[in-house]
Amino acid sequence: MNPIVDGIEAKFTGQVAVIRINAEGTETAQLMNNYGVRGHPSFVVLDTNNEVTQRFIGPQTEETLREAIAPVANGG
Repeated sequence: MNPIVDGIEAKFTGQVAVIRINAEGTETAQLMNNYGVRGHPSFVVLDTNNEVTQRFIGPQTEETLREAIAPVANGG
């Protein structure tokens, strides 16, 4: 998934923040619980109010992730 996430990060530079979290770290358990992350890889798209707009569990295509992120990147 790293090449896909790297591509997303490059495409939306300056428009969105891409944050990578190690799901196996004990310090991330509360964060994972807050956003309903149960497996990995997982992807959560937040709007400018930190509200979840999309949630994906399991491998995703770059196209799927771009479509989910685009409205947030465009201020929607």
